[in-house]
Amino acid sequence: MDTAVQGVLSHTQLLPCELLTEIFLHYHKVVEHSYPIPKLPPPLLLGQICSTWRHVVHGTPKLWTKFLLQIRNKVERGTVDHVSFAKAWLSRAHPHPLHVYLLIETPIALGRIVDAILPFADRLQVMDLCLPFQNFQPLVDVGSMALLESVNLSADVTRPHVVQEPALWVRRITTFMAAPRLRKVTIFATGEGLFCSGLQVPWSQLTELCIAEFSSSADTSRDAILQCTHLVDCTISMVVWEGEEFIPDVPIVVLPHLQKLDITFTGPGDSFPFFQPLILPALKSLTITLTGQCTWSHQDFMEFALRSSLDLEHLSLQLVPIHPHELLQILTRTQSLIELGIASESLYIDTTLFDALFYREMDGQHLLPKLECFRIFEGWGGDVVDDSIASMVESRWWTDDAPHKVLRLKRVDLIYFTEICDSRLWERLERCSREGLTLFLD
Repeated sequence: MDTAVQGVLSHTQLLPCELLTEIFLHYHKVVEHSYPIPKLPPPLLLGQICSTWRHVVHGTPKLWTKFLLQIRNKVERGTVDHVSFAKAWLSRAHPHPLHVYLLIETPIALGRIVDAILPFADRLQVMDLCLPFQNFQPLVDVGSMALLESVNLSADVTRPHVVQEPALWVRRITTFMAAPRLRKVTIFATGEGLFCSGLQVPWSQLTELCIAEFSSSADTSRDAILQCTHLVDCTISMVVWEGEEFIPDVPIVVLPHLQKLDITFTGPGDSFPFFQPLILPALKSLTITLTGQCTWSHQDFMEFALRSSLDLEHLSLQLVPIHPHELLQILTRTQSLIELGIASESLYIDTTLFDALFYREMDGQHLLPKLECFRIFEGWGGDVVDDSIASMVESRWWTDDAPHKVLRLKRVDLIYFTEICDSRLWERLERCSREGLTLFLD
């Protein structure tokens, strides 16, 4: 060993164990949020330095609360080593709550690894599971998980070789029903199966839900959301197929706590039957994205908005083929809007929107008086539109303290405008930028 290194180690060995513990915990926290991830996790790396450090590391349970196991190759050998490794690691974390992350890309005998985790099930707080679907089956009998708060599931739900009804081989996953503190669930599933339909979760106690279920029908995802009566934050992506019909006569459901909804529809089908049974009176942030020629129904959206008495603060319409007069109808019902984002190559934009947002002091009514952030993605050309944009921004920007009937803009984003807008638009907006407006032009 290098003399200089020996000198450093000899000095660190004189430090009190309590101080070394604090240093190690700080290092562990820094590494957790760093990139790239070190090849060795902090406890193993620190424990290799010297016997003193190893003694301190093994005696510091908080260093062992996050367990990561990755098996990426197709060789099933080494399972026993994985089991021993899991038992030793989790034992050292006692008595603290655990975050367990299993990333296994190939079908292996997961049962023995689950058996190693079972004794610690009552201390599991966060579970991240990225597994082929058949590897979820050993989780059926994990038992009570009294501290579990968050679950992140990623599964390839490719059908097994034996042809059978999907519900028969997915319905057994009841692991998370014994988790009274579970509040956050993330589900990402691909393949031909129906993962969500077989996953039993205490939906009614969830406050945060994220579903990207590209293999199932839109009904499956909608049915899960309808059970989440305490939901606050929801992100969902689904495929809607042409000719696919949502289950009719679904009773109206009120989700009284849902404040944020980010929903993406992919495919050539109809998106808005999804909203037909929903009433969302507390909704403040709504993002709708349509891709793959998914259809939009302005009438259905307005009925949903009226039924929910929408009073949005954040609205983003991504790739939604909406006409200017339809957009104005929506905006006149969202006078509390603080942030507006629009992105679409098929959005039929003319000067209508910008002229309506133009601020004139003498007008009796003003569209979106609380608007502070305005974002447009996917630009369109034309001097008339450019002038209308610049005039609208200038009318809602000032540096004096005089009272106005609308709030001053704080941020304007115009994405993909640089190749199509003329220099006059940039010059006019740059003046506002120099005076303090946050301007992003890309």
